[in-house]
Amino acid sequence: MSRKSATAPLFRQIVDDLKRMIVDSELREHMALPSERAVAESHNVSRMTARRALEAVEAEGLAYSKDRKGRFVSPNRLDYDVGSMANFISGAAAKGIAIEMELLQSVQIEAGFEMAEILSVPVGTQLYENTRLFRREGHATFLETETVIAYRCAEFLPNVEPWNTEYLQHQRYSPLGYTADIVIRMRTLSPDEAEFLGVMPYQPGIEQEQMVRDTLGFAICFSRQIWRGEMAQFSARAIIKH
Repeated sequence: MSRKSATAPLFRQIVDDLKRMIVDSELREHMALPSERAVAESHNVSRMTARRALEAVEAEGLAYSKDRKGRFVSPNRLDYDVGSMANFISGAAAKGIAIEMELLQSVQIEAGFEMAEILSVPVGTQLYENTRLFRREGHATFLETETVIAYRCAEFLPNVEPWNTEYLQHQRYSPLGYTADIVIRMRTLSPDEAEFLGVMPYQPGIEQEQMVRDTLGFAICFSRQIWRGEMAQFSARAIIKH
């Protein structure tokens, strides 16, 4: 053991051991981490110290809690390029990552004051609101609710007959835009969101909002995604002018 590790707090040494086991694939994706009791016994520490170590591993995004069944190893994070309007699903597929999409709910609504202001449409404008669950190789990754201006849908799908409203309503429109205003923030998962994503309520999540616009700058749709906090990293390229 190095001098640095020998002088580190006990719980930090345990964290480093668990991280090494994950990096070396002794603990593979979605495998259960040792319990607090097992960690306490194997490292000759108290249950409180073992709990702190396991919580630290989870806080670093290397593990997640599930249905009070313990902690499990997180998969490698997906890299979401927020600077690209390319379809996220096809981009992941090109990297050999299988992303599945399930439509959970599709409804027609009228724009209230808040959504009318967001989309710059009159109150009462017909909108399509679709909620989808995305899975990575069978494991729930993020929820998305996309709200689309109904009368604009046909212009983005010229090969679809305008009367085919069911197809137009269910289509995903975010990747069809030209630009997007994006906001990313951390927040906790609500109980309903956590249930869909298969984790404990009030765990940290990453929320991404996108206002998607056409080539003229007019709104197409507004989408809100909530990600499991340990499942993704977001990247973009900035041009810095001197």
